[in-house]
Amino acid sequence: MGGDLDDLIRMARVDRSDMTGAIGRFPDHFLEINKHSNDVEFASRRPDPQNLVLMGMGGSASAADVVLDWFGDEIEVPAIVQREPHLPGFVDSNTLFIAISYSGQTSETLSAFQEARRRGSNLVGIGAGGKLASICRSFNVPFVGVTPAIAPRAALGQLIVATANALEALDLVHRTSRGMLNAGKELVRLRTRVKKETPLANNPAKRLARKLQARFTVAYSLQRMSSVARRFKNQLAENSKVAAKYDVLPEAGHNEVEAWHPQGLPLLPLIIRDWKESRFETDIVGAFSSTIRSASHTEPVEVRLRGQNRLSRLLLPIFFLDYVSVYLAVLRNVDPTPTPLIDEYKKR
Repeated sequence: MGGDLDDLIRMARVDRSDMTGAIGRFPDHFLEINKHSNDVEFASRRPDPQNLVLMGMGGSASAADVVLDWFGDEIEVPAIVQREPHLPGFVDSNTLFIAISYSGQTSETLSAFQEARRRGSNLVGIGAGGKLASICRSFNVPFVGVTPAIAPRAALGQLIVATANALEALDLVHRTSRGMLNAGKELVRLRTRVKKETPLANNPAKRLARKLQARFTVAYSLQRMSSVARRFKNQLAENSKVAAKYDVLPEAGHNEVEAWHPQGLPLLPLIIRDWKESRFETDIVGAFSSTIRSASHTEPVEVRLRGQNRLSRLLLPIFFLDYVSVYLAVLRNVDPTPTPLIDEYKKR
């Protein structure tokens, strides 16, 4: 029986702002990439930056994480995701500084953007408007706009597309449209399997949500898939209203693995796999999984989805786990969209 997750009327009562529907539209942003392109003028850019900083918080930073995991082997200059307003010392006139703020009002991002401007960095803004857009207009800085969504985390697809387009326009990466279109098609096929209308018996996302009930999820991934693990931890917090954590391999095998001695805690290890792994990476994941299994007598859950290109191998598990987080919220009878504690934090 599907229970609560197959009762679409009840799901609509719990998910009052339809976060499930917003997640379901995620593939569309990659199939309609021409709609997100605009005539942003990048002609004033200085060529050949010596480093790249993608600044963002929350869902905006998640987009930056995905982009760097996607292009990690292609971008030839040092690149980081910055999540605090205090900038590293290397940020200067040789830096390409891209501020990503869905709302355009994120105080940490605006502060960092102004500091990068004072240091003479080459600047780009990305978001839906707000103060960031106004500042960019005032200083003739390129601004790439995205359309509104019900929450910043629901704008992930748009922000990934916008950031990739900006990097391509600035000649830091090669043509991106084909990879995004192919990933969008694969996401559509996955949507059929995990959408809310697909019953629990045939829906792996609903079944995983059931497994996560009353458990503390500890997610692991290879370093180059860390954008997926971090996103899931954040989605469990914002959508499901539950705490979770993540760590990366192989580093976790040199420290955190020791924490899996029996503790009497309801821990659930979840390992996010890349569809394409080297033999050495497969051995790393297998050794880690078998070690925590034997120590804790808990069977790790694996999430591994077949993707044909690098981007789809990141987006498919993100999309799948986004659905899991909303289904878990419904099981907990919690509306996934409002984030009152984030709002309180921002006011304070």
